[in-house]
Amino acid sequence: MGLRARPALLLLILLRTVATQGRPPPLPLVKVTHHVASAVTTLRCQALNFYPQDITMRWLKDRQPLDAKDVEPEDVLPNGDGTYQGWVALAVLPGEEQRYSCQVQHPGLDQPLTATWEPSLSGTLVTGVISGIAVCIILFLIGILFRILRRRQASRGAAGDYVLAECE
Repeated sequence: MGLRARPALLLLILLRTVATQGRPPPLPLVKVTHHVASAVTTLRCQALNFYPQDITMRWLKDRQPLDAKDVEPEDVLPNGDGTYQGWVALAVLPGEEQRYSCQVQHPGLDQPLTATWEPSLSGTLVTGVISGIAVCIILFLIGILFRILRRRQASRGAAGDYVLAECE
């Protein structure tokens, strides 16, 4: 590290210390994501924006801890704002996702935090429903327009059938 970089680093450390005094450390925001690849589903537990770095993340199956050999190792990295992020992943069989939950322990938490994957409406389902509604509305409007044009055409044809009477 160069001589010029040291004062800047010390200043950042000092600012971080002053900024966090009197405030409780940020608690982890925990979420579980779901990724499907061929025959395997990967659940990924993410803990975001926490401080200090000490965190324990583990997977539970039916509320029982899993062996470490079944789980991808935990990874914790620093964020640019002085907090940390961590994640741990697990490969599961499709359809078994609801049996697993992620438990996070952190010094800022009074008790462990548990998160599960919550299935959401897929983007394709939402797009399909919206597209279906749009097609129905368009067909309805075309039907109304067709009916109006038929009535106009019928009224023009009816006017052509009349013959003016001659005066004597």
